[in-house]
Amino acid sequence: MATDARVKELFAGELAARASKQFENAGENWPKKDLGFFFPENENTVDLCALAVLDKALKEDGTTVPKKVRNNVALLISTKTKAGNAVKIIGLTTLQPTPK
Repeated sequence: MATDARVKELFAGELAARASKQFENAGENWPKKDLGFFFPENENTVDLCALAVLDKALKEDGTTVPKKVRNNVALLISTKTKAGNAVKIIGLTTLQPTPK
């Protein structure tokens, strides 16, 4: 399972790479910004960014999720989603059940 702190790092890196000026302008407040701030009216880029972060987090954990789960993450995260909430959604998506 990826920690929220690690997903936040991954998301920050992805935003810095894909929307460097907006990320720089947001500064420390980037988690409070809607993803539309970084990618105005561009749902496709929001999806690509979120799924890239999800893929990196899963790869680090050595796990995967079904395609349906990936699709649901893309549906849950939109231009109106706060970046910090996207971090939480991705973090929860990486949870793996632990045996008793």
